[in-house]
Formats: sequence, structure tokens, C-alpha cells
Amino acid sequence: MIPLLLGSLAAAQDVPRAQVFGGISYLRFDSQPLGFSNYSNLGGYTFSPAFNITHRFGVIAEISGQYGQHINFRDLTFGGQALFPWRNKLFLLHGMFFDARSFDSLGTGAGSTSRAIIGGGAMDYPLSPRFSWRVLQVDYVRSMLFHTDQNSVRVSTGLVYNWKTIHHRRHKAPATPAP
Repeated sequence: MIPLLLGSLAAAQDVPRAQVFGGISYLRFDSQPLGFSNYSNLGGYTFSPAFNITHRFGVIAEISGQYGQHINFRDLTFGGQALFPWRNKLFLLHGMFFDARSFDSLGTGAGSTSRAIIGGGAMDYPLSPRFSWRVLQVDYVRSMLFHTDQNSVRVSTGLVYNWKTIHHRRHKAPATPAP
């Protein structure tokens, strides 16, 4: 089974050298450790430039912000991404870390900053040579704001601008000598 999967990935197409994603996002924020009775449903944006070094690996940065009535969550993270082109789609896996910030407008109106760790994946569907639709990006977001653990899930969708391409080198069969 695995050799068949790897074989189909080997027949993949070119990938973009650089990508800029911008879209809307929803965060199911784990606000119960902060004294809320349930998870908080936050809406906002995600902006993410990426530079792909090879056909399979790139570096990525992300800034996002999600906002609710009494709490918000923002992050700035950096990391790597693995690329898996298949047929006309591009699948991505990424891992990032750096900082998260939250502001709670209940009680004292305190803010908090902590490390954030994000892991997730996405699927891009081409619309034109320059634009793709990020059909779905799903991320696990781990933070420790206000000295308590939060384990949240974020879902995003939007447009991707693709710039230049990395051509996939295909292996050629050796030439047979003429008799």
C-alpha cells in the first residue's frame, strides 16, 4: 500500500516557489481554564506567507487573530511545511511555534502572552496559474495563556497567491543505443 502511495506522489506536478495565503478563520478556543463556562467561538483572519525551498519542503510564517465578545486570541508563529502535490491539488503539513497573545475583557481586563505551538495541514485547489483556493486548513493550537493550558482547534479557508514554480524533476529512462 505504501509503495503505491509513494509511487503516485512521485508523479506529482510542479509546486509554487512562494505562496501568500489570506483568509477567514474560526477558532474553538479552550477558554474553560480561564473561567468561562464553555469553549469560546472566535472568528477572524489568518495571513501566511511561505517560501518553498525544495519540491517537498518550505518555511512558513503565520499571523492570525480571532475575536469574540469577551476574549480574543492572536498569534505570530514560524516554522516549516511539507508539500505533497497530488494530481491538481497541493496538500500541506506544517508545524510552527512562537508567541500567542490573548486579552480577556471580563473581570480585570487582563492580557497574557505565551508560547504557541501550531500543527496542522491544508489542501489547496488551483483556480488559475497564480491563484489557488485553500479549501480547508485545520490547525491544532496549543498555548499557555494566563498560566493555564489551552488546547484549541482552528479552521481556515481563503485565497492563495502562488509566485513562480519549482519544477519537479522526473526520472528519464536510459536511452537505448541504436544498433
